Amino acid sequence: MNELDIIRNHFLGFHNDFFDSFRRVSTYPPYNIKEKDDKGVIEFAVAGFNDNDLKVEVKENTLSVYGCKEDKDSDDFFHKGISNRSFTKSFQLHKQIVVDDAKLKDGILSVKYHRDIPESEKPRQISIKKA
Repeated sequence: MNELDIIRNHFLGFHNDFFDSFRRVSTYPPYNIKEKDDKGVIEFAVAGFNDNDLKVEVKENTLSVYGCKEDKDSDDFFHKGISNRSFTKSFQLHKQIVVDDAKLKDGILSVKYHRDIPESEKPRQISIKKA
């Protein structure tokens, strides 16, 4: 993550933990963040995990995704390139972000959210009157 990513994500109201910019950021599991208008989705690549291995939690404006998979080491592997290690991924949420649901399909965990902007903070047109 570079400085522009940090700034962009902060202004969108959705960014990784502040300290991630100062330490080595874990790239596991890989994820995408898609946004359009006031809705968005975070997609996590979690091949090999089932819904019982995963947990999605929102607490005090922090979204956390946990994956707990028993890594059954076996001597049968000639090469083991598919990771199924446990992980935790956390995101600090802006106060306007509301997480709607989470779905697991074809190895992709999708966490949907929307931005709930109060009426008092929405832009409004001011009519101009003739003097």
